[in-house]
Amino acid sequence: MTRPAQILVLALIGATLAALAIDQHLKQAPAVVRRVWVMRSFSPNGDSARDRALIRFMVTRRDVVAVTIRDSGGHVVRHLAADRAVRPSRKLRFYWDGRTDAGRLAPPGTYRVRVTLRRRHRTVDLLREIRLSARPART
Repeated sequence: MTRPAQILVLALIGATLAALAIDQHLKQAPAVVRRVWVMRSFSPNGDSARDRALIRFMVTRRDVVAVTIRDSGGHVVRHLAADRAVRPSRKLRFYWDGRTDAGRLAPPGTYRVRVTLRRRHRTVDLLREIRLSARPART
């Protein structure tokens, strides 16, 4: 093996070990968002049953949060909160009525919640998706 090839192999091994160490460090870092609960599905059809989706969580330290709803392509559909100062260990509740920022009803599909923690410079995409259904109101 030539000298440049040996150097390349050693550099790749070093980079792999560094990536594993960083990954392990991140796994052991304390959670920044806890006690997350997201409503699985809702149908904003005006029948007063599951017309809004509830999103609930707590932050572990004082921060300024932004909460957005994103479609399956990652595009922002609705801003639920922007630059909201929050205290640690307090339940935060947000409701989405199925409407976009423009006031129109979002199309049926799956959506994700993104929480941005401005002071920590962290973004958390909540794991559970919200399914917006277009079921007609019961008569």
